[in-house]
Amino acid sequence: MLCMGRVALVATIVALAAVGVASAAPWRSLEAEGVAVRLPPGWDQVIPGPGTSNGDADTVLVAGTDGVQARKTPCLVASYRIPADGAAVVVIGRSGAPSAAIPRDRSELQELKLQREYLSCFDGRAGVAQIALGGRTYQVNVMVGDRASALVVVQALAVARSFGLATE
Repeated sequence: MLCMGRVALVATIVALAAVGVASAAPWRSLEAEGVAVRLPPGWDQVIPGPGTSNGDADTVLVAGTDGVQARKTPCLVASYRIPADGAAVVVIGRSGAPSAAIPRDRSELQELKLQREYLSCFDGRAGVAQIALGGRTYQVNVMVGDRASALVVVQALAVARSFGLATE
């Protein structure tokens, strides 16, 4: 029992050290359709594929780790193949004025957490936050593969939490 506790402790320390090292590397901004996120090294823009619009919602920005790519699926959010060790952030913009129920405070993004089987069309861990910025509602989705490292999980959440208008 004690040995398993030490293994978990060492794994946590290694993951935190990796996050510290990765945070020392320069992050860059990715802008698309008036919104932006910050990307860590190893993350890139993913071009939205076919079927990334359903009339009142359009995919406006997608970022992911190596191997994330568009695929055809009826699910607007999960129109991407996420490698088991990878992750993606998909931002969907909704047409029309935001309802009063949609938060306008970016702190909503800080509350974003991952859950297994959160999205019906994605088997891995996922989380979603909605926020109104610039007179439009955005849905910020995070999807993480089952074998993603602690570093990739932390990065995915950081990318989503960095979401804002490109002019901010």
